[in-house]
Amino acid sequence: MKTFKSGFVEYVSHFFILLFCYASISKIMDFENFQVQIAQSPIFSSVAGIISYGVLTTELLVCILLIFERTRIIGLYSSFFLMVSFTIYIYVILNYSDNVPCSCGGILEKMGWRTHLIFNVATAVLSSVAILLDRAQRRKKMITSILLQLILFVFSMGMISVLYHRSDYMVKKENHFIRRFLQHPITEEKRIDLAVNSFYFAGSTKDSVYLGNYTTPFSLISLDNGLEAMNERKIIPDRFDFSFKRALIQINAPYYYLYDGTVPVIYRGILGNEKVQMYSYSQAYFSQLINWDQHSFAFSTYYAPLKKQSLGILSPYERNPIRLKPDLLKKYKDGVFDTDGLLNFDKENQSLVYVHYYKNQFLVLDKDLNIKGDFKTIDTISHPQIDVTELRDGRRKMNKPPLKVNVTSTVKYGLLFNQSDLRGRYENSKNWENNAVIDVYSITEQNYVGSFYLPKPKNIKKIQLEISGDHLFVLVGNEMIRYRFAQNLTRHFIKGESRKP
Repeated sequence: MKTFKSGFVEYVSHFFILLFCYASISKIMDFENFQVQIAQSPIFSSVAGIISYGVLTTELLVCILLIFERTRIIGLYSSFFLMVSFTIYIYVILNYSDNVPCSCGGILEKMGWRTHLIFNVATAVLSSVAILLDRAQRRKKMITSILLQLILFVFSMGMISVLYHRSDYMVKKENHFIRRFLQHPITEEKRIDLAVNSFYFAGSTKDSVYLGNYTTPFSLISLDNGLEAMNERKIIPDRFDFSFKRALIQINAPYYYLYDGTVPVIYRGILGNEKVQMYSYSQAYFSQLINWDQHSFAFSTYYAPLKKQSLGILSPYERNPIRLKPDLLKKYKDGVFDTDGLLNFDKENQSLVYVHYYKNQFLVLDKDLNIKGDFKTIDTISHPQIDVTELRDGRRKMNKPPLKVNVTSTVKYGLLFNQSDLRGRYENSKNWENNAVIDVYSITEQNYVGSFYLPKPKNIKKIQLEISGDHLFVLVGNEMIRYRFAQNLTRHFIKGESRKP
């Protein structure tokens, strides 16, 4: 006759048999994609081949162990070890990794990472309870079982930690370039709590900083430069019967623009007025958009004939509104990932700056997308260190975590402020855990000015930058911080047309 304890252990065993069978079969059915996802992981990238086969083999072996009563306890211990390892893996990914891949299958892949973390914790607890009940039913020493689970837990932590640091070192090892850190280039003046971390900089004017919100895309928030008063205004498009996917706002006083490159549509309104009118519709799909003036935009897009990213000019009211420059971004391998970067606009000097993510290059362009300068950042990564694979269905994916050189940037007064993701020679690793490093380049004088640190918590992977007057505004998580530039930076400001050295 079954007791509660024996019944509970049996039902838990059946649950894990179903779970691991389903997960392993899902992986086998899409094994090519599963291997790519494992290779993308910042923890498993250095042992991706072994892990991809090892996880499948282990899950199937655990299923077999759980089927038979004689080996069931080994299967339960193995289930506990797997679920604890998966839990620690997700925790590290969420809190310490720049890349968030997915290595699950079927319906588990549809879970959010936070939900998946909770699910894994619950299943690890479930397996632990089943083990204890099984031991109690067989009158075994409970302390032995608890100690064994503790050993497995510690071993899981150690294994994930070693793999993470091994892969992280391989991707972000110390480089041979040397930074020149400026003496007290910024001074913190004020910080405010914005309550949520979904804001982004939409632009600034002489006396205000503007924010958009990814979760409420039809809201525009303005703050005075003193960060004293905050005002939120709803945006009302004259037509909104579109399937918006990533609606963003951009300020270029006296106008502001609401746009979504997936529709594609651009609206224009006057600052202070909540109503915006359609300015461009279905003329060009784009991933990035920069308003240059009242009549034209610079944008980046996928250029299908050459299968690569391209830059272009959109002039909505001209007879031929699109002018593409597909040869500006040089293809190295795939033409998409290796040309990826961030498009910036220096209004004061009428210059566009395209900063590559995966190599030490940034382009300075004029209004017609003619190259004014082709410059290098101070590191030595001249070719993207990426490995892209094309799946049978035509999808392209990174085959391992890429070496990201530049994270984010902004341009103002002839200076490029660039957050680098590479640690230079002689730089303290602890500083990298608690700070973002900002390298400053003069795009007008064509030289490297110096670097400085911006404090940030360890769990914040990316910051955002905006400059207004002599102040640097930084979004870090749910906080906005205002810094004042020192003279050793402001003396490099050029508030006018670019000059050649």
